[in-house]
Amino acid sequence: MNSYKSLKIALDLDDTIFDFFGEYKKRFPGKNNLVEYKITKNVVSLKNDKLFWENLPLLEKPNFEPCIYATKRINSKTYTRNCLNKYNLPLKPIYQMYYQHGNKANMIKGRCDVLIDDSITNVINAINSGLPALIIDRPHNQTESPLFRIYSLDIDEIKFAYELELKTLGWN
Repeated sequence: MNSYKSLKIALDLDDTIFDFFGEYKKRFPGKNNLVEYKITKNVVSLKNDKLFWENLPLLEKPNFEPCIYATKRINSKTYTRNCLNKYNLPLKPIYQMYYQHGNKANMIKGRCDVLIDDSITNVINAINSGLPALIIDRPHNQTESPLFRIYSLDIDEIKFAYELELKTLGWN
């Protein structure tokens, strides 16, 4: 399954593997609930909603085994593990940052070779911190123009983009 066993990949969860935003919009309809401060407030109200977190739909299943998951969730890691189990995804350590404006690289650098995330901010912060990062193409981030975009959680595509990123940034 993973021909690049030496590549240690950290995966984001929401809107990378699971359809968080789609479910969020069903729970909190209306344009007023799509501004950042409202999203933060509404997510806090979901913190203990076991059914919400355990039943997020699967967007895409990777064809490799990540080494860790890196997320900015505030819910119980048990809910996250239950959702991973539901889709037969590997149970790996979950590095969870509660501060939405924090830099994931600060908690995962040295534990992985590359971060895959749907957030341009998380990708840019990681790269600026010296951690290679790739953005997974999703409808909400297509207006952004990051250098290193992937279109699937396919190990061959990731390996190609990762090597291109290292070469382009002079990190190899």
